[in-house]
This record gives sequence, C-alpha cells and structure tokens, in this order.
Amino acid sequence: MELKRVFVESAGASRVRLVGEVIHDDRPREVERYWFEIPERYADSLSTSGNPWLACLLPLAVVRREPLRLCRPIDPVLQANVSRLMRIWTGWYRELQEVRIEAEQEPTQPGPGSPEAAALFSGGVDSFFTVLRNDEARDRDTFPAIDRLLCVWGFDIFLSTPEEFARLRSRLAQAAQDLGKELVDVTTNLRDSRFQEATWGPLAHGCALASVGLMLERRFRAVYIAATHSSGSLIPWGSHPETDPLLSTSITRIIHDGIDVGRSEKTWYISRSDAAMRSLHVCFRARSAENCCACRKCYLTMLTLDVIGALSRCPAFRVHDLDLARVKRIFVDSSINAVIFREIEARARAVGRHDVADAIGKCLKRSRRLQRLVSLLGWLNTKRGLWRVARRLRPVVLAGSVR
Repeated sequence: MELKRVFVESAGASRVRLVGEVIHDDRPREVERYWFEIPERYADSLSTSGNPWLACLLPLAVVRREPLRLCRPIDPVLQANVSRLMRIWTGWYRELQEVRIEAEQEPTQPGPGSPEAAALFSGGVDSFFTVLRNDEARDRDTFPAIDRLLCVWGFDIFLSTPEEFARLRSRLAQAAQDLGKELVDVTTNLRDSRFQEATWGPLAHGCALASVGLMLERRFRAVYIAATHSSGSLIPWGSHPETDPLLSTSITRIIHDGIDVGRSEKTWYISRSDAAMRSLHVCFRARSAENCCACRKCYLTMLTLDVIGALSRCPAFRVHDLDLARVKRIFVDSSINAVIFREIEARARAVGRHDVADAIGKCLKRSRRLQRLVSLLGWLNTKRGLWRVARRLRPVVLAGSVR
C-alpha cells in the first residue's frame, strides 16, 4: 500500500480538503482518494506530514499484511511508537501481522499561533464527560485546557445522510457554545473507503480518531480521545489506553481520557450539565441525529439517568417512562456490558428502585442463558457444513431481544 500524493483542494462553501491518493498492492492501477474536510479558516493548520496518513492507513495495512509506503515524512516519535503499537495488536489478534513502514523521518513542525488542545466530540456520555471534567482540571501540563471540539461526519453518521448530520451538528454546536468551546466540524470518507476492511470496533477506530487530530497537528499540542471502557473492564479494543497514546508525535500528544471512571459514574457526572442533557447523543443504531430510545445502548443510559433521578431533565430522550418489560428482554452480549448493567442494578437497589433492579436482574439472567446458546452457534459457525444452520438459528434464538 502506498500513499502516492497529498494535496489540499477547495471543497466549496468555505471548506477545504486534505486529500491523500493511495494505491493498494492488489490494485496497482487504481488510485483511491482518502480525504478530510474542514472549514477554510483552519487551512493553515493542516498537516504537511505523513503522520495523519500513517495513523489512518496503518490498521488497513496490518489487516492486509501489506508494507506501508508514505510519500511524506513522518515524525520519529510516531515512527518508534507504531512499532510497539503493531506488537500490541498482533498480541491481541493472532491473524494480524506487523508490516514494514517505508517513509523518511522528520520532526513535525508546529504551525503559526499558540498551540491549543482539542477533543474528539460525538456528544456521547464519554466525550461529554471528558470535556466537562477537563474544565475542572488543575494540572494543565498533564491535562491542557480543551479549546476546540472536533465533531466528525462520516464515522457514526454516514455521508449519505447529510440532513441527519446537520441536525446533530446544530445541537452539538449549541452545546459547545454553552460550554465555552468552539465546534469544528470535520468530514471524512474513511468509512466509505477500503479502510472499512479493518474492523472498526476491535481495531481501527482509535487510529481513525487520532488521524483527525493529527490532520490538524500544526494547531493542537494535545488531542483527547474519550475512553470507551474503564480500567476495571478493559478488553482489546480499537481505542485503548495502551494504544491511543502511541499515535502521539513530538508536538501533538494523543490523550486517552476517562479510563479511571466507570460508565455509570460518568453518566451521573454529566447529568449535572444542562448542555449535556439537551444534546446527549448515544445511539447510532439508526445512524440518525436522534436517540431511538429502544436499543440496548439507549436503555443503558436511560436506566442510569432514571435511577439517579435525571431522566425527566433530559430532553435528548423523548421517552421518560421506561418499559421495564422491555428492560427484561435486553440481551447483554458481553462481560463489559454485564458489568455496567450490574452497576446500575446495585445503584437502583441502593436508592430503593427495586422495580428497576429486579428487571435488570431478570435481563442478566436471561442474557446468560442466551449467551450460552449464542456461543454454541458461534462454534457451529466455524464447522464445515454447519455454518449455514448456525446463521439461520441465531435470529431465532435472539428473537424478541432488545439489542
């Protein structure tokens, strides 16, 4: 895989694109364009290095087992870090393989003006927590003050639905203003490219987030990525406290933030913010600007808010009376989610919400039973002649479950 050319072009409507042209080893005659689009006023902050391209292309190169050749120089700190990053990945996933990086090395040069800090901002519990807690930080050498919030179109909301992103952007821009920050909307086609061959959740999304920050590395001395999991429930994942910081350069530090706080505590923390309650966006099942109020992730947040007495103050969810019969049918599909639901169950009992606690208890009991069947189907799926049966049976087993 080779990054052949990098350039900036006008995208109209006072916006510019940083474009990278890539040739893949199995399609040597085809050029694929990867791009990041930003407001024109940030054009002077665009990276002239190979750093953002190394970050975003590395997961794909590792999955495809192709050397990665870059036409732009990369920072020596990042070069050293990615070797360790690939060793972590191959330790997690045996099917991956470290690849050779071919690029000149050159320390990254800062851009004009004072360095700032930014946070990737989706409007979810984790990103709201990172921004709100940062305002209270005292150690500014370790936790620089966040100036800008980077909201990305093309990750959770598809490029094919501009009206949905426009609605979400409007709400997040208002939240940013209420919090004294500026929202910078970034658009990228990464997930419409061959990048999608690198599994988003378990492997690639941390690199994708970091590449957005490094695309503006001449402006930012630090870029925050909100932690998905807490220290007590870590699993191999695309955004991880061991891997995200390894995407730092000599001038831009990638900070994986919030690992010290669990999901329930984060939700309680942000419930004190009117801006967060108005604009909270946790649901991406429908790929829309709204929370569907019907999926597992929505219920996880709504249950927590309900137990702490904050759901009625959260207009981001249109449902304020929870259907406990539906709660009992939630399929908790992983040990990580089971930990979070048990936290909510314990909090519910502590405040006398035994109806909620009992519903969650039945949900967890049902999920354990279903998980044994799902695991069996997963095993059958690997067996020759049986995988079709396994795939047909899975929706039957999970029929009626909330996922």
